[in-house]
Amino acid sequence: MKRFGRSLGLAALLVTALGFPGTAAGRFDQKLSVDKQIVHVLNRLTFGPRPGDVEKVRRLTVEKWIDLQLHPDRIPENPVLEAELKPLATLQLAMWQLLEKYPPVPPALMVKAPILPLLPPQQMSRLMNCSAEERRTMLASLDPETRRLFLTAAPPQFLEGLPGDLQQEATKIRQEEQEARQKQISKLMPPLNELLSPEQIRTANRGTTEEKIALLNSFDAGKRLQILRALPPQSLADVPEFRREAMAARQPQEAVNSELIENKLYRAIDSNRQLQEVLVDFWMNHFNVFNGKGPDRVLLTSFERDAIRPYVFGHFKDMLLATARHPAMLFYLDNWQSQVPRDDIPFPPGVRRPGLNENYGRELLELHTLGVDGGYTQQDVIAVARAFSGWTIYDPQKFAEFQFNPAMHDRKEKLVLGHTIPAMGGEQDGVQVIDIIAHHPSTAKFISKKLAQRFVADDPPPALVDRMASTFAKTDGDLRAVLQTMFSSTEFLSEGAWQAKIKSPLEVAVSAVRALNADVTDTFTLAQRIADFGEPLYGKLEPTGYPNTGEAWTNTASVLGRMNFATALASGQVSGVKPADFSAWRRRHRCWRPSRKAFREERRRRRSSPPWSSVHRIFKGGSHVYTPLLSSLLCPRDGRPGRCAFLAFACSRAGWPET
Repeated sequence: MKRFGRSLGLAALLVTALGFPGTAAGRFDQKLSVDKQIVHVLNRLTFGPRPGDVEKVRRLTVEKWIDLQLHPDRIPENPVLEAELKPLATLQLAMWQLLEKYPPVPPALMVKAPILPLLPPQQMSRLMNCSAEERRTMLASLDPETRRLFLTAAPPQFLEGLPGDLQQEATKIRQEEQEARQKQISKLMPPLNELLSPEQIRTANRGTTEEKIALLNSFDAGKRLQILRALPPQSLADVPEFRREAMAARQPQEAVNSELIENKLYRAIDSNRQLQEVLVDFWMNHFNVFNGKGPDRVLLTSFERDAIRPYVFGHFKDMLLATARHPAMLFYLDNWQSQVPRDDIPFPPGVRRPGLNENYGRELLELHTLGVDGGYTQQDVIAVARAFSGWTIYDPQKFAEFQFNPAMHDRKEKLVLGHTIPAMGGEQDGVQVIDIIAHHPSTAKFISKKLAQRFVADDPPPALVDRMASTFAKTDGDLRAVLQTMFSSTEFLSEGAWQAKIKSPLEVAVSAVRALNADVTDTFTLAQRIADFGEPLYGKLEPTGYPNTGEAWTNTASVLGRMNFATALASGQVSGVKPADFSAWRRRHRCWRPSRKAFREERRRRRSSPPWSSVHRIFKGGSHVYTPLLSSLLCPRDGRPGRCAFLAFACSRAGWPET
């Protein structure tokens, strides 16, 4: 019975979730049948169909369902999602609150490093800059405690040239200080065997969920926190509330990012406003910010909430300005340090001043708006960087708020894409650049093509892109109007677009969970699985974001990763995700596993087929697939190889027609 469930689930995932179609076989002027249209819009405008979705779309009609998804405010949100998001306390906090509450190192574990003792400024300056003999003489004149502090905290160059006995003394003192700090840290973070008995350790690591909760709740808050710090993360995978508490105690800023990932996955799986979630993912990838750079791990929560989500159905220019001002983007592309030397504000001699940084200016033109062939030059990049000089962050480690600093700004006249920006414009220089490039024809075409690549095909028809770009220009970059033009087009609902896209790892995982209607209690392990086969969420280092086309996801490692994930999910090996119960469906369709003899006979009969042909047909065939070899696993009661029952199950779970 266990093998039956695993095989059935794996097949369902291969059909409905793994998404390995290759290239479109039809034409973009050949309209899909109504049944195919329903499946197509569910695959493109959502993270995959759930049981019953086909019937919902059929009742509404495809056109009305698309219009509803384009207006998410008309769709009641899923109460299950609201309950799932409620424990994620960081999602609604302002940036200063996140930075204050979630520092890089937990306050309880902060061990102060030794500091140089306070001496009169003249004596301190002389001590740090004099000759080795003078330093030896002055050290000898200090009292023992002050000298000990100097030898502990002074920079390495301070010890250069000193006699061997002083250097040995300094080495010994530093070793003692290091050992004292290690003892202090060990006291704050004792090993698990000092906190729990062997039986309690066994329960904490391998006990049931109920046993773990009872054990951890039996301790006071202080000791429980020490235990949570010492436990390996995998031990708490089935207890999400304690897993979050443990992560916040060990790595506070990692906990903030982890909750953002949970938010993304819960919304993708359970939100009724599916198109909105697909677009948030699309635009977060378009305006990519890497979560591994400094405070961006914390700032990304606000970036998605405040600079992306409110604008996915709005005007492109507003989203572009919101991302340009946001501290997450300013920090990621280093614009917060970009400044131009000012003749009227001399800088102190001997101090190196950061110069003009072109990172944001280049990526703004190449990746965010015009595209690499958008008609800009290197001089335009420099002019844009000059316009955004002074767009910085007020105290990025404490408040992280946007600030325009006039002292860092280039006040001179600038020429951007043939438009003159007058001198002395201040902050408005950057705003004017946003307006210029948002209304540029290359931006309309670049954004339209990228949307068409996401929703239609990797190589979308130029005529469709031109119509979308025309709508973009006529409506001042109204993204809802551009999407409406695309979704109502002949090309979108054509044979050319049918099965023309390959799913990303995120789409594979989420669509598999949705197709099986699995019960999700925690997304931590699911996020790790997605990262394992190529797409760590918010973890793309380069500003390009993850690929919008399929070639990156068709290598051997990616294919095997998808199949391994399907096996793990169907067999219940993904912690926090409980597969659907197939037993009721099996009884209804009177399916059974044939004898080994029947299976061997069927395998011999099909031996001439290439070993990958069945899997290939599953990937290619959608809901109209017939695989004789795999059908021998589950066949009608009379034992004859017939219609593949588990494929019928897959179609029924996804809401697809079984014809």
